[in-house]
Amino acid sequence: PELLCAAVTRARSAADRERLTVLDLGCGTGLCGPLLRPLAGRLIGVDLSSKMLAKAAARDAYDQLNCAELTQWLATCGGKFDVAVAADVLCYFGELAEVFGRVRDVLAPGGCFACSLEALKDDASSGPFVLRPHGRYQHARHHVETTLAAAGLRVIELSEDVLRYERGQPVAGHLIVASPAN
Repeated sequence: PELLCAAVTRARSAADRERLTVLDLGCGTGLCGPLLRPLAGRLIGVDLSSKMLAKAAARDAYDQLNCAELTQWLATCGGKFDVAVAADVLCYFGELAEVFGRVRDVLAPGGCFACSLEALKDDASSGPFVLRPHGRYQHARHHVETTLAAAGLRVIELSEDVLRYERGQPVAGHLIVASPAN
């Protein structure tokens, strides 16, 4: 969450940081909430689990929490957002085209989308993404870039970093900030 929130801060001008409408996709227990709150005039979270949302609500950072599958919610929310963040959630999606397209549809003009994905070493023999035994997908960088472009999103920043440590081992990932291409 800290890495993504720092990337969003770099992508947004200081003048508009306190009146943003911010969407936290797959907000889970709300780890991003306190970090996004200073940027947000309105902070909305979406997650599939009502138990996770109860923990997010206890953080008292969100203006609204929605229990829904994120692509379905994006398709029907009817809102526009200055910032959309997906921290450690898109690793549960193999194909990213629908998610990226739906995010593009809800971004306001000048908006930005920040997400993290577990990194797959670019290896033509492994394909664009691979489901690992731990139940999460890893994505090849080139595939992520191509899928973002096809969804109408322009990459502002794409870097590699350690997303977290799992059983003492670093989990390598892509940190992405993108905006509508037109």
